[in-house]
Amino acid sequence: MSTTPHRHEAPPANKGLLALAGVLLAIPIVALMLVGTYAKDEPRLGGFPFFIWYQFLWVVLCSALTYTAYRIVLKARPHVPMNPEGDSFVDDDDTREDGTR
Repeated sequence: MSTTPHRHEAPPANKGLLALAGVLLAIPIVALMLVGTYAKDEPRLGGFPFFIWYQFLWVVLCSALTYTAYRIVLKARPHVPMNPEGDSFVDDDDTREDGTR
């Protein structure tokens, strides 16, 4: 008996959606690296200089972009369930009449 683990091909990923997720993750990195665009005092918001509230704004924006990228990656890489042993993918034909696997 072979001790080599079974290898199964994963379903193909949508590369366009994965690229979009990468762009969404890169937006806050690029925006915050351009310090010269926001290293100023005016306009003030609630007494805070632009430099401070702009960075806090990016905390919210980065969270939203990261969550959106996560949802896109889930869509781009579909999940295929495996059997309890983990050595083969579960086919729709493996479903019993009562709806269990």
